[in-house]
Amino acid sequence: MKNNVIDAGSYFIGKVMLDTLDEMLKSSNQLHYHPYYLLLEEDGEDFIELRIKDINTNVHTLIDKTPLIVLNDRYKNGELLFEIG
Repeated sequence: MKNNVIDAGSYFIGKVMLDTLDEMLKSSNQLHYHPYYLLLEEDGEDFIELRIKDINTNVHTLIDKTPLIVLNDRYKNGELLFEIG
C-alpha cells in the first residue's frame, strides 16, 4: 500500500482468508458472527487483520494480524494462512 497504491494481491489474500473463516463459522453454526478484514500500514509495512463481529453484541474480535509479505509466502508455499487454536 505504498504511495496510496494498493496491490490487488492484498485483496486476493484477504478474500481467501475471509472465505475460509466464513466457512469455518458456518460449519460450526456460528451464524451470529460476521467475518471481515482490514488492510493496514504500520511503520511502512502492510498488514492484514482478520476480524469477526458478533452481530448480537456488536463486539469486534481480532482473529489474526499478519504482515502481507508473510501471508504471500504462506500462500505460495501452500501453507495455512491462519489458524484458530
